Amino acid sequence: MRQHKAMFQYVEDILTGYDRKNGENSKNKIAYDRYQHTVRVYKWMIRITNQLQDDNLDVESLKIATIFHDAGYGDPRRDVSHAGTGAAICRDYLERRQYPPAQIDFICYLIEEHSNKKLFHEKNTPLELVVLMEADMLDDTGAMGIILDSWIESREENATFESMCRHFEKYTYRHMKQMEFVTAPGRRFWHEKRKLVYEFLRQYRRDLGDMK
Repeated sequence: MRQHKAMFQYVEDILTGYDRKNGENSKNKIAYDRYQHTVRVYKWMIRITNQLQDDNLDVESLKIATIFHDAGYGDPRRDVSHAGTGAAICRDYLERRQYPPAQIDFICYLIEEHSNKKLFHEKNTPLELVVLMEADMLDDTGAMGIILDSWIESREENATFESMCRHFEKYTYRHMKQMEFVTAPGRRFWHEKRKLVYEFLRQYRRDLGDMK
């Protein structure tokens, strides 16, 4: 992260407005720190790439795309795509620093498409985009997903233990049950998280009175 310190600072400054102004007003009613999410996704990306050991992987472009992937959330307009806006922010940053045009185009492509899950399992999807998607999905899931779902549901006026369970089943549990990863390290991390989620739900249901 040190070699990209200026980029992280640039993105943090952009997202400060989102975190302070929009966190409590977001659809989940929680003060979600989008910059800290970015840092966590970056670390997941590093874990995956370290285990992939693929010489053809453009790690530098992937790192930059990961840093900027959610920068678009700093745009106060609600009717714009955060991925498209983030790509535009990144393009402006890189062009002013005279990065090669082909590299800029590739990085911005990764940012623009990182939420397009239709590309996740397509044969021609660049590995860099797959890794970015996997890293993004590894955050806020597993143990983090349990906490996040509890945090969100706790903001509801009539939250109960039972409503917490229903919320968890609807979001983290269903998401992890349906999704399969592509890379070998991504699958290992995902299956570890899935095992935790399944066991948590089993014990939580039992605590609520499930006799199974």
